[in-house]
Amino acid sequence: MIKFLQTIITIAGFIVPLATFFEAEGGTGEQKKKQVLTALMSEIDKAGIEIPKWAKRFIEPILSLLIDAVVNYLNRQGFFGHGEES
Repeated sequence: MIKFLQTIITIAGFIVPLATFFEAEGGTGEQKKKQVLTALMSEIDKAGIEIPKWAKRFIEPILSLLIDAVVNYLNRQGFFGHGEES
């Protein structure tokens, strides 16, 4: 379980640059989230990041929640220039 959490933390590091890229592209929040999720899955494959067998069927919902959490945090910090003030 600890290794899985370390893997999730590693994957979270990919979200900021991807979210920044797709934020600049425009679109609705849901469209950008889908784009980030698709790109994130691709980057996980390219990087050879291993997801445990037991977690594979849950990985998309887990990553979706992780994207929401990271983007929410970035919005609260004013990273995108349109988030809530902290």
